[in-house]
Formats: sequence, structure tokens, C-alpha cells
Amino acid sequence: MSIGDSVYICDDFAFPEGLPVPFKLTFTSAVICLQGEFSAVINQRSLQASRGDVIITQYGSIVEVIDTSEDFKSISMIFMDSDEGNLFNRPAEELGNWLIHRSIPVSIHLEESSLGRYLSLYSLAKELYDEAAPTLKEDIVKGFISMSVASFLSIPQMQMDEEHTAKPESRGEEVFLRFKDDLQLYAARERSVQFYADRLCISPKYFAKLVRRASGKLPMELIRSHVIIEAKTLLRSSEMTIREIADALNFPTDSFFCHYFKQSTGLSPSDYRKHLAPE
Repeated sequence: MSIGDSVYICDDFAFPEGLPVPFKLTFTSAVICLQGEFSAVINQRSLQASRGDVIITQYGSIVEVIDTSEDFKSISMIFMDSDEGNLFNRPAEELGNWLIHRSIPVSIHLEESSLGRYLSLYSLAKELYDEAAPTLKEDIVKGFISMSVASFLSIPQMQMDEEHTAKPESRGEEVFLRFKDDLQLYAARERSVQFYADRLCISPKYFAKLVRRASGKLPMELIRSHVIIEAKTLLRSSEMTIREIADALNFPTDSFFCHYFKQSTGLSPSDYRKHLAPE
């Protein structure tokens, strides 16, 4: 089921073999595990899922490791809209604690009875979608998404990741998490510590102090790490020239981009791309 190029829902999604990591998600995803097991490291957090588990990961997340068992099956929903204020085509404020921090994936669990009802809902929606006139298919998909959100929100225990529901213990931790949220949205074009400090309405010096206290790293180190992942993703998955990638990442010149990249990786962008090419 789909809505143009913006929403895609299926029950036969499979991760490509030899998927290169790390990579950056260019969409928001929800994976409902039906069978087998799924594990991943997303935004430096380890996640495991089996039957009935739902993992929701937002646009811009960094996936470092991903693995599925041979018998893995799921219902997967992909949303291409990168609007930071929406998820599942609904305003963020309607989803409450789900969106405390976009850098922390949401993990919930459907008990067997709830999962059974959800599968029945999916089967009915799929049947209606297949039989509907083209002009009605979008309404069916939107209806299924709305009912999916209602189903997830109605789970009594809302078994979310402990880190997601717990309030940060300090101002520094809160600043650090909000900084990581912003990196997912802006690292491709903003490398200034001032920019991220301004987003939080604090001075760059105080911002750096809080981030270092919470993470052990300076803001510029974390910014650089995200920029390099953005660059590696473009070098690996696109046919863009080095000049075009430099422009996309807001570098003034391609030579400056090459120097920045080599400082972090030990390879020039061209050498990195050649290194990835099959022999």
C-alpha cells in the first residue's frame, strides 16, 4: 500500500544483503515484528525486537549495525516526509511522549491479542486497498495509518525504551539530547557550534561545557562525526561528484571538503569511493 512517493506500507520488506553501515535514514520508519528477530544499533542505542515488538525510528537517525534472523517477517511503514513536526502524518503534539527526542527510537510491545487484532486490521486494509478504485486508495492508507497510531497509543503499558521515558537527570543531559536531535536535522548544512547553542538559547561556551559533561566529547567532535557520516552516505549511495557533495554539505570549496574528510578518515573522498568499489 502506498501514497505516491511519500508513504509505503508492506509485509515483505527485506534489508538488502551487504547493506553498508553506518548509514543515515532518509525516512521515518515503523517496523512491527511478526516473526523472527531484529537487532540494530541506532543513534548509539542497541535495540532488539521479536514478535509483537514495534520499533519506530525517525528521519535522520544513524544506523550503525543491523541484523535480522532468516525467518524475520514484519509489517513495515515508511514515511518519506522529513518534516520534524509530523510523524505518521499527524502533528507531533498529538503523540505525546513518543517524540520527546527524535534521536531516541521508540520501542513498544503489542501483546498477542493486540497483535492479532492489528494483523486483522492490516489484512482488511490491504484487501480494501487492492480492490479500491485508484481515487480511493489514498483514503484507505490514511485510515490504516490513523488506526495504527490509535492502536499503539492505546497500549496500557506503553513499553517504551527506558531512556526514552525517563527524564534527563541533569540540564547537561537534556541539552545533549536536544543537540543530538538537532544534529539529525541540520548536520548536513550547519557545522557551527554557535548555531546549535543558539537553538538552545545558551552561550556557546556554556553549551560546550554541558555537552562535554554529558557525553565526554566537545560539540565540534560530534558535529564532525555527523558530517562525515553524511559525506560517506553520499559517496557510497549516490553518483554525485565531489563538487556536488561539497555543495550539498555546505562547504565553500571542494578542496576544503576533501581536507575536512581526509582529516577524519585518512582517505580523500575519491579514495574512499574507490575503496568501496568491488574489485
